Amino acid sequence: MTTQTSTQKRRAVSPVLIGFVGMIVVPLCIVLATTSWDAPDGADFVRMAFGTVIASTLATVAAWWLAWNRMRAGRSDRYWFWGVAGIVTFSSIGSIFSVAETLLAQLTRQ
Repeated sequence: MTTQTSTQKRRAVSPVLIGFVGMIVVPLCIVLATTSWDAPDGADFVRMAFGTVIASTLATVAAWWLAWNRMRAGRSDRYWFWGVAGIVTFSSIGSIFSVAETLLAQLTRQ
């Protein structure tokens, strides 16, 4: 009698952890790194705006990657991840529009 053992691939890092880091931790670090800690001038406002746009874009890409990954895995909770990706996308769009308005207002004021 032979016993067959199925070996499953074990991932070193969970895709959900990668998605969390890509949606929360890395964008937060980017925003904190580009923040002006004293009175900002024109160059500081531009740097902060670009940091926000990059962080928002990264969070959106990470959210959609995670949703796509969970769909390909055939998980039963995949629709929840699609919803999170949609919310992150709308939030990122709002954040980018807000930072654009702020940048325009600050640069015209100076």
